[in-house]
Amino acid sequence: MDEAITKKKKFDDLYLYNLRLWQLQTTYEMENLAFYERKNMQHDLQVASLILVHSNAMAIKFRMDEKQFDVDGAYNIRYEIIKKRIDKANIKGTNERLTVPGKIAIVYSQDKDAIEYIKYINYLQSKNQLGKIEFLELEDLQGASGLKALRVEVKYQEHFDENKTITFNDLIKEIEA
Repeated sequence: MDEAITKKKKFDDLYLYNLRLWQLQTTYEMENLAFYERKNMQHDLQVASLILVHSNAMAIKFRMDEKQFDVDGAYNIRYEIIKKRIDKANIKGTNERLTVPGKIAIVYSQDKDAIEYIKYINYLQSKNQLGKIEFLELEDLQGASGLKALRVEVKYQEHFDENKTITFNDLIKEIEA
């Protein structure tokens, strides 16, 4: 793993694992917040959450002229293509969309990523935040084939309190302890 972002700290896979767990936890929390704010909205807006697991290192550049990050290289371009197409992906052999309200879809290409995310899902299931897991294959997309997905039910909490959630700073403090 290239450590060009910082010269003073050493990268550890534990940071990545904690960040991925935090991402899933935060996605769950956003689902709850969106679900309970629906009653305050003029239109009934539903959320369908999607996470793309990308295990390969990417070259990321910050473009000062546009004040944005870009990915570089041919392999990274494949990532950008997949990212733009998976939200419209169907489950293989059906006309059913992968992304549906009330569920978090996690798209991956390597089985080791599914095994990792199943551990996070199991942890959040033990906290009564997530429900049943579905194991899915996706229809081939233009520029990407063989993608799979986990889709997990969100258990909406009756008394969800966004002030009692895990923050990124809480996670960093836990990592550095």
